[in-house]
Amino acid sequence: MSYLATREQLRQATSQLAVSWYCDPKLFKLENRLIFPRGPGYVGHELMVPNPGDYHALAVRDNAQVLVRNNDGIELLSNVCRHRQALMLDGRGSTSNIVCPVHRWTYDLSGTLLGAPHFDEQPCVRLHSTPLQHWNGLLFDGPRDVAADLAALRAEKFFDFSGYVFDRQIVHECEYNWKTFIEVYLEDYHVGPFHPGLGQFVTCDDLAWQFGSRFSLQTVGVNGRLAKPGTKTYERWHRAVLAYYGDKMPAHGAIWLTIYPTVMVEWYAHVLIVSTLIAR
Repeated sequence: MSYLATREQLRQATSQLAVSWYCDPKLFKLENRLIFPRGPGYVGHELMVPNPGDYHALAVRDNAQVLVRNNDGIELLSNVCRHRQALMLDGRGSTSNIVCPVHRWTYDLSGTLLGAPHFDEQPCVRLHSTPLQHWNGLLFDGPRDVAADLAALRAEKFFDFSGYVFDRQIVHECEYNWKTFIEVYLEDYHVGPFHPGLGQFVTCDDLAWQFGSRFSLQTVGVNGRLAKPGTKTYERWHRAVLAYYGDKMPAHGAIWLTIYPTVMVEWYAHVLIVSTLIAR
């Protein structure tokens, strides 16, 4: 009889969560009160507003807040006018002032009210500004000390965004519990069977894993000499990487960082991806 067939080996893992943890509204209410507000609170990246005057309204926050770069740096401002609570900026762009489309109340890029048409006395109000933490260009507004949480991270040098530009932001809706996403993201068992392109670019047989109290870091190797692309898209990617590196392969196939509970930062050769889950 195989040792793997013993009762001890077949017993249900004690670490597995009960099904109710994924579908109980009461539990989800507790998570929204006890977990997410205590997390790092990912907002965006400095590269979303690279130049003075640039703004980027946060669609994942229903455009209620906007990142703005002024002469003093980057601020996270309320995007709601103090007069009739209208949303002011949409999408991304560049501006010298923030102007409400309803009554033309005008604010400077630090949130100070500059003018309110037809008011004899200017109202003493300003747009609320939320303090930000910066880590390698990533912006956070949560209560945690992100730099301290990631101080022991061994691969921090790979998450240097110097020389990069912001490409695009995609909002993707998933109809399942947020924990399911994180659990699948953290296990590499599915990479080969489920991701044919990625599975031929990286090899999870060469896996190194660092656990921190507030993060998980996975490093995987390059799959051979990138000789067998798994999809047409990855075929173009293989050619680009090989053309750049020549006979010398990248140091790693990928580096996957999870900042608990819901922030993911991924390194690939000359590509950096930041993802976050908004549980609703």
